[in-house]
Amino acid sequence: MLWNLFLLALGLWLIIKGGDLFVASSVRIAEFVKVPRIVIGTTLVSLATTSPELVVSIVAGAKGESGLAVGNAVGSCMCNMCLILGIMAAIRSIGVRPIELKIPLIAMFFFAGLLVVLSWNLELPRTTGVVLILMGVVYFIFDFVHHKRSSRPQDIAEARSIEAEATAGNPWLESRQGTAAVFIFGAVMVTLGSRLLVDSASNLATAMGVPSIIIGLTIVAVGTSLPELVTAVSSARQNVSDLAVGNILGANVANLTLIVGSAASFNVVTMDRVTQLLNFPALLLGMCIVLWMLCSARRISRREGGILIGYYALYVILVVASPFFR
Repeated sequence: MLWNLFLLALGLWLIIKGGDLFVASSVRIAEFVKVPRIVIGTTLVSLATTSPELVVSIVAGAKGESGLAVGNAVGSCMCNMCLILGIMAAIRSIGVRPIELKIPLIAMFFFAGLLVVLSWNLELPRTTGVVLILMGVVYFIFDFVHHKRSSRPQDIAEARSIEAEATAGNPWLESRQGTAAVFIFGAVMVTLGSRLLVDSASNLATAMGVPSIIIGLTIVAVGTSLPELVTAVSSARQNVSDLAVGNILGANVANLTLIVGSAASFNVVTMDRVTQLLNFPALLLGMCIVLWMLCSARRISRREGGILIGYYALYVILVVASPFFR
């Protein structure tokens, strides 16, 4: 038990540090190939910060731990949307332009609803996983082109702020060789950390008699969402509003398509009815709460940030208690 806890902590540490290096080097690579900064802020950072979830889900899916993979994806969505947004708002109220977030909001609701429908029979076959991956790829290509065409001076300034934070404290990233080396090293750390995380989480779930999806929805989900948390908190301090929220929404779309799809493409994903009836409604309700906050006053106040944190705490309590209702 203690050894598995140590490996779990080590895996989380490797994912956090590797994720930081991966995000920073990804941003620098984008600049080297002349990708617009607005795209860096809205699409690349979202994809880079979800790399831990992607690797964890691929490893879990390949090992037959489908519950852990899906729990990681859905739990990360809840963590991003409620805990991370709540912490951002608690630091500084988040001003937004809802019209600028229309596309990622629609995409997030669409893919969440689609996942509910596709998994209604409590499983996701491999073909469905491939379809989800393709749909996610199409969405991010569309988002890339859309932002590239419609970028504005203030958006570019905000994206530059995100980029500066992502590369801060890493002078070696100024060179192409250093950037490539850090990219590879970060990817290796994330991969190794994900393997340790999956193995130790599975062993802990077995030892405690807890379904692996519960571990995925809580410990693993929070651990793999830490890169988003670091980026979001830094963005909140710099008063980067819409793009910070956009990054989180983009990360959720990636979780619902690329992450779940990757897990399902390896092995058929199965889930139980209690988990389905708890997590999907909680996810959709959380999305509705965030949408109402974003559209009602064009900002998420500190009080509303506290509400989101409280909602996430209640969700975690229900998830932990759910085995008793099986």
